[in-house]
Amino acid sequence: MSSLAVEPIHSFSPKEAMGTSPTEASPVCRTMHGPLDCALQSLQQLAYARIAREFLRARQQGPDLLSPYDVLMDEAHRRVLHWERVLSELRLLIDDPRQIARVKVRRALYLRMLLESAPTRLQSWSDSESLGTMPKSHLFEWISYDFERLELAELEGSMSPEEAASYTQALDARASSMREE
Repeated sequence: MSSLAVEPIHSFSPKEAMGTSPTEASPVCRTMHGPLDCALQSLQQLAYARIAREFLRARQQGPDLLSPYDVLMDEAHRRVLHWERVLSELRLLIDDPRQIARVKVRRALYLRMLLESAPTRLQSWSDSESLGTMPKSHLFEWISYDFERLELAELEGSMSPEEAASYTQALDARASSMREE
């Protein structure tokens, strides 16, 4: 599966959430070829928004006075809400169980690919380091890794027997093609 590009958090504008359909609500979905691609991209955008929000929460320091973190946290929360709304609207459009199964399997495969890259992304970093001294990129990767693991476990746990069989078949095909390379 191809890599899914993710918009940086600072490019979000609340105006993006004003549309009446997922396609209107998201500039990402306007460039997609259909609701399945839009759903996959929106799932990735939601995951990124949640990770960015958690990253900001982990990095927030100092008194409870209004700070740049508060503004960024508000924006991060609005971004999460926006992508949750886009996905709930997409759920209304995608009502075919086979399409829903394809989205689940493709998302699980993508998450598995991300988790396989974890040793490279995390290198020799340890999650026992203090958050105060941990480099920002290091912290962001740990949070991403944790969220990816949790989302994949949730997806795999929610798969029907048919979805699980399709997922296993796709994993086997991918492993086979990797051995051939």
